[in-house]
Amino acid sequence: MSEGKNQAQKELWNTFAGERWTRRQVDIDAMLSGFTQALMQASGLEGSASQNVLDVGCGSGETSLMIADLGHTVTGVDISTSLLALAQKRAGDRAGVTFLEADASDAVFDSPFDLLVSRFGVMFFDDPHAAFAHMVQQLKPGGRVVFVCWRPPAENEWVTMPMQVLVSVTEPLAPPPPDAPSPFAFANPERTTAILEAAGLTDVKFTPVDATMSMGSGKGAIKAADFVMEVGPAALPIAQLPPETVAMVREKLETAIEPRLEDGYLSLGGAIWVVEARKA
Repeated sequence: MSEGKNQAQKELWNTFAGERWTRRQVDIDAMLSGFTQALMQASGLEGSASQNVLDVGCGSGETSLMIADLGHTVTGVDISTSLLALAQKRAGDRAGVTFLEADASDAVFDSPFDLLVSRFGVMFFDDPHAAFAHMVQQLKPGGRVVFVCWRPPAENEWVTMPMQVLVSVTEPLAPPPPDAPSPFAFANPERTTAILEAAGLTDVKFTPVDATMSMGSGKGAIKAADFVMEVGPAALPIAQLPPETVAMVREKLETAIEPRLEDGYLSLGGAIWVVEARKA
C-alpha cells in the first residue's frame, strides 16, 4: 500500500475499531445477520458451480467462511491484523479459504475472480474511483460484483438513536464531507452508480433491505449501552470524551434504551442497499 493511501482506515482498523470488532465478533455477526443473508442470497452462490470469489473487507471471516462452506474458493482480504487473525482461527482446516492482509485497492492476485462480494467493506477507500477500477481488473469478463452498504443515517435507527443521545450532551458533530470515506459514503445510489460504471461495471442494481439489528447479547439497558457505546458511528466520538461526559452519555443512553427493550434485549432498525453489477 502506498504511503498515506487509505492510511487513516488502516490505523483505525488496527487500533480502536479492530480491537473492539475482534472482541465483539459474535455479537457483531449476530447484529448484521439479516444483511449477511441478503448479501449471500444476492450472490447466487448456493447451488451454483464452484466459483472463485474475492471477499473485500472480510473482517473476522463470517462471509468468507459461509462462501467456502458452499463449496467455493474464496480469498478474504482485509487491512486489520487482529480481525484476520480471528478469521484464520475460525477457519481452522477448512478447504478453499485464504485470508490475506492487504489493501484491495491495489492488491494483485494470481487468478481472476468470478465474483467480488463485500459486507460493508467498500465504502472506505480514499479514492473509490481508483479502487473500483483496480478491483474490477481482478474480475473475469462477465464477473459480478455484489455488496451491501448502508442507506442514509436518517434511515438507520441504530445510528440515529445513540447519536441523538450523544448530541444532547455534547456539541453537534460536524458531518463528514459527502465524498469522504465513511460507513455512509455509498448511501447515494447516483454517486455509487457513477463510481461503478466508471470502473467498467454495467447492469448496476440497488435493492433496499431493512432489518432489525440486535444490539449485543447482554440483557438489560446497561449491557445494551455497553454495546452501543463500543460499536457504531457514536463509538469513536464517545471514546474521545472526558470521563465525566462519557458518564452523562451513558446515563442518557440507558434511559433511552430502557423503554425499547423487548424481553430485556435491545434491537434497532437498520437499512441497507444490496448492490449488484457486472463487468462488461
